[in-house]
Amino acid sequence: MVSDGTEVTVTDDKGIYELKSAKKWGYVFISVPSGYEVAAEGVFPQFYQTLKGAADVVEQKDFKLTKVDGQDRYKLFLLGDMHLANRTNDAAQFTQFTTDLNAYMAQHSGQKMYALTLGDMTWDLYWYKNNYALPQYRETINRQVKNLQIYHTMGNHDNDFMTTSDYDAAVKYVDCIGPTFYSFNIGQVHYVVMDNIDCSAYDGTDSRNYVKKLSNEQLKWLAKDLAYVDKSTPLIVAMHAQIYKPTSTGFAFDHDSANTEALLAALDGYEVHFVTGHTHKVYNITPDDDVVKGRDIHEHNSGAICASWWWSGNLTPGVHVSIDGAPGGYAIWDIDGTDFAWLYKSTGWPEEYQFRSYDLNNVSFSMDDVPNIPSNVLIQLAYKKYVNAYPENSDNEVLIKIWNWNSNWELSVVDERGKTLEYTPVWAYDPLHIAALSVPRFNNSGITSTPSFVTESATNFFKVKADDADVDLTITVKDEFGHTWTEEMQRPKAFSTDAYKLR
Repeated sequence: MVSDGTEVTVTDDKGIYELKSAKKWGYVFISVPSGYEVAAEGVFPQFYQTLKGAADVVEQKDFKLTKVDGQDRYKLFLLGDMHLANRTNDAAQFTQFTTDLNAYMAQHSGQKMYALTLGDMTWDLYWYKNNYALPQYRETINRQVKNLQIYHTMGNHDNDFMTTSDYDAAVKYVDCIGPTFYSFNIGQVHYVVMDNIDCSAYDGTDSRNYVKKLSNEQLKWLAKDLAYVDKSTPLIVAMHAQIYKPTSTGFAFDHDSANTEALLAALDGYEVHFVTGHTHKVYNITPDDDVVKGRDIHEHNSGAICASWWWSGNLTPGVHVSIDGAPGGYAIWDIDGTDFAWLYKSTGWPEEYQFRSYDLNNVSFSMDDVPNIPSNVLIQLAYKKYVNAYPENSDNEVLIKIWNWNSNWELSVVDERGKTLEYTPVWAYDPLHIAALSVPRFNNSGITSTPSFVTESATNFFKVKADDADVDLTITVKDEFGHTWTEEMQRPKAFSTDAYKLR
C-alpha cells in the first residue's frame, strides 16, 4: 500500500504503482508489509520519501524492502513522553533509560524487536528557550540506541507553538521526523499511527490552545487504509492523547466525543488496541459495551519515560516516579501471531517490579516537612491535602500501588497467621511521589503559585487493614498472562525515598 496522506493505492505484483497527488504534505509513504523492513537512518525507518515538485510534475519514488525472519514472535517497546528539553538534568536521566533499554535488548538478543514512541519526544517551549528541538532529539536517540527501528508518534509538544494553523504547527516535525499519520505491518498485526492533537486554534503564542481530536483528513485516509486490511487482522492504533480516562465509576471520554464516535465507526469490526501517552500515567481500559456498541476496543495508556517531566529524579536523584505513583519507564509487548501480552518495565528496575507497598503506620506528612513554604494561603492549602491524606496514625493500614492493573488482574494479601485480608480499591496520592517531588517543590520560599507537576490523586491503589502493627503480610499480584509477583512484607516497614532509587 502506498499513500501521500490523502490518496491510497497499492502496487501491482511487480511493485509498480501510480498515485495522483496534490502533494499537500510533500511526501509519499508505504505501509511496510509483513515480513519485510525498510532501511533505517539510525533508529528511524525510512518508509517515506519527500516530494519536491509541483502537483503537476511527475516524480518517481522507489522503495527497497528487505525480507526478514522473526515477525511471528517479536517484542514491541512503547516509549511514552520523553520531554527532552535540556533542563532538570534530563540528559543524564534519559541516559539511564537508554542504558536500561539497551540492557534489556541485549538480554533478549535472539528475538526480533521494534519500538513505537507515543509522542512528546521534545518540549516545544524549549525548542527556542534551550535550543533543544527535534533535530537534537534525533541526534540523541540515534547516538544512544542502536539496532532498533523506532516508529514515531507526534505529541502536542512536538508541534511548533509559534504558528497559527494545524498544518504549520506540524511542518518542523514532518521535515525532521516524518509523516504525522501513517500505517505499517509487523507480522500479523496492522499498526496505525495518528495525530490527535488539533492545533487549528494556535495563535503564535505559547497558549497552545489545542484540542484532542482527529482531523477529517485523517479519518478519510484511515478508511482508505483499512480498505486493504482484513477484519481478522488486529489493529494497534497509536496516538499521543488518551481517548478515555479512569473515573471513580469506571471511565469517561477524554477526547472530542463526536470525533471519537467517528473514529470508532471507522474501526468497526476490528480488534483494536489504542496505545496512548500524554497523561504520564499507566492504566488499561476496556470501555463498556453501551459505549463501544459491541466493538472489541481497548486502551492502554503506557506511562512516561520522563515520569514527572524529569522533576522527581532531579530533586531526588535516582527516583523516577510519575504523578500517579507509577515509575518512569516503558511498556513491553510480546506479540505472538495475533496474541498480545503486555508488561510495564520500570527504568533501572527488574521486570519483577510491578507494585509498591506502603505501611501507612510509617507514612505521614506535615507542614513541618516544608518549613520554607510561602505564607500564600492557596499554596498552603494545595500542600495540606497531602497532610490530610497522610496524618500520623496507627490504623495498621497498608496501601498498595499496582501500576499496570486492570480488571483481569488478581490481588491476594495474606498475613503471617494465614488470614486473608480483604482489599478495597481507592484513589490516593502516591506517598513516594509526595516525598520525592511535591515536598521539595513546595518547600521553596521563592514560589508564587502552586508548583506544577505535583502529586495527583490516581487510581490503581488498594488498601488493606492488618490486625496489628507487627503482623507480616504476603502480597501476591497476578496478571492475566499468568505472571505472578510476590512481596514478603516485613512490618513495621519503614518509608524513605532511598528504598526506591534506581537499582
